[in-house]
Amino acid sequence: MTGFDGRLKAVGLFITALLTLIGGRLWMLQLTQWVDYTGQALANRTSVVGTPAPRGLIHDREGRLLAENRPQWSITITPADLPEEPEQREKIITRLASILRERDVSTSDVREAINRICEQVSLSPTVLGDFAANVPLEIVAQIEEQGLELPGVGISEQFRRYYPRGDLASHVLGYARAISKEQYEEWKDLEYPGEPETKGLGIEPWDEDPIYCPESIVGHSGVEAACELDESTDPPTPVLQGRRGMRVYEVDVFNKPLRLIREERVPEQGASVYLTLDVELQQIAEAALEEAVGSKRTGALVLLDVETGEILAMASKPSIDPNRWVKGFASDEYQRLLQDERHPFYNKAISGTYPPGSIFKMVSAIAALETTGVSPEQRFECRGSISVGNPPHIFKCWKNHGGYLNMWEGIAQSCDVYFYELVRSEQAGLSSDAIAKYARLFGMGQSTNCGLPGEESGLVPDREWKADVKDEDWWGGDTIMYAIGQSYLKVTPIQMAVMTAAIANGGTVLSPHIVRKIVWPKYLNRGPTLFEARKVRDLPVDPSHMRVVQQGMRRAWTDEQGTAHHLAEATGLPLAAKTGSAEVYEGQETHAWFVCYGPYESPRFACAALVTEGGHGGEVAGPVAVRVMEAALAKYVKGDRGAVRAMLSGSVPQPAADTPAEEVETD
Repeated sequence: MTGFDGRLKAVGLFITALLTLIGGRLWMLQLTQWVDYTGQALANRTSVVGTPAPRGLIHDREGRLLAENRPQWSITITPADLPEEPEQREKIITRLASILRERDVSTSDVREAINRICEQVSLSPTVLGDFAANVPLEIVAQIEEQGLELPGVGISEQFRRYYPRGDLASHVLGYARAISKEQYEEWKDLEYPGEPETKGLGIEPWDEDPIYCPESIVGHSGVEAACELDESTDPPTPVLQGRRGMRVYEVDVFNKPLRLIREERVPEQGASVYLTLDVELQQIAEAALEEAVGSKRTGALVLLDVETGEILAMASKPSIDPNRWVKGFASDEYQRLLQDERHPFYNKAISGTYPPGSIFKMVSAIAALETTGVSPEQRFECRGSISVGNPPHIFKCWKNHGGYLNMWEGIAQSCDVYFYELVRSEQAGLSSDAIAKYARLFGMGQSTNCGLPGEESGLVPDREWKADVKDEDWWGGDTIMYAIGQSYLKVTPIQMAVMTAAIANGGTVLSPHIVRKIVWPKYLNRGPTLFEARKVRDLPVDPSHMRVVQQGMRRAWTDEQGTAHHLAEATGLPLAAKTGSAEVYEGQETHAWFVCYGPYESPRFACAALVTEGGHGGEVAGPVAVRVMEAALAKYVKGDRGAVRAMLSGSVPQPAADTPAEEVETD
């Protein structure tokens, strides 16, 4: 082989290797890495813009609307569509200021807002500012008419939450408004279940498909917050939060839109949530409670189904129309409400803790029957007070009953001395440990897990608690006051409703719930979620002992000396009840309590009502609870819806003027 032939062969081998290398590279680019590079190319020439989705609706148990969405128009700026020439932009600024002049918007306001938005070139239409949000139809029409002269200016139809019934059930519903920075940081990585069709093609945000964006509307309290996410799934599933739509645009090298390629996904509304509340009973409860609290006091009421734990009414007064949260408070108004001593933002039914007073006596009675040798027939004499200790300390009864009372009479007449004797008597000797044990078994000192955020546990004190917190010993006087629902004991109105329901149903403690059903949007491929009764425990109580307490509450309603008898005479309802007046501070009016259930022979509902600093439970809180029970029994036991409608415009029944009232228990 000549030198020339060798060189020719070397060149041939080099060319062959080069062609092989190029072919291999082309094979890799066009076949093995096609998806990656196609995605990058697509991302370079496309941009995806999210479109807002409406939140799911909230209904009562019969489908009546409690929370919905209403469209609102806002003026938006799309920086990529604005002209680059300063003179042209200034014309747009001047024209917008002219359109918004009735809102006291100046040219400088518009200029500053546009400059702020344009700091980042983007396809996303951005609301011009607070002054350009929720504009009336007249302004929308002007923007649309002058569209050719206002490039980069548009109208965005968004959704804002609306509560058509004003402040009805406002503490239960809560409110929804713009996501906070803290919420967004916590949830920004959450994605919709499943993978978007374009996942892997490099189109943002489709590679991740986040549930939340900085402009999302989310729940901040009540059901709106409780049903924001279903955290029982992994990852959490959006409930009321809808699925945002997505539009894919073709853009040039400056990210300016050339054309709308397609609307990849239309917005979808979130799940529909059906509550256990009955709007009619809720209206009656709030009207009665509003009348009882007036302008100075506060109050709460809870109505439960004793078999399912469903909450048919939950009221707290005073209250705030949640639409005011959506619209926004003036700074001075918000501060005034925040400093209001009646705390209108506060759901007192689940977050307020109070001494229960005499409505706790049923727990003490069961604790005595279960842990001591006392029998319900055993009688103790009431002379209006007892003397304990040396030097003696006087514990008074609310009145001198002037005779001997058994347990049925002690409950019915709410005799404090009878319950003092359960502690002091050698035959009984009821201990603080026993009282605390049964209070906890009934659900006190712990959350009921009703499904609403902000629920308090209250306090069931004992010797260890007092030693740790007060650095004091537990005294006999503490137990005496404990037995009548005083001492350091603190409960919530919903706990008292749970206690009453457990007495009514024979000893089953239920976890109450506020959500009855969730109907999921189609894209989640889930059937409706139904919420059923949740049993916490069956009380370890002898059924005969439970019947004693039931009969005592019945006699409080039916006996002439019963503390609730005047309400029985006024209404004729088949109830069992207990009144209570809980002392708070010396010289301050007592909290008025009332618990009841009915019908007595076949219990269906239990109710607890509280009016703070209301005085006597039978006079103030009793008529509120009885009014609601009357409506519930008429509708669900008698099937008389007409009677309920008539009650919606009626007034709260008042006790007779000569009715004896239960007085405060004092040291």
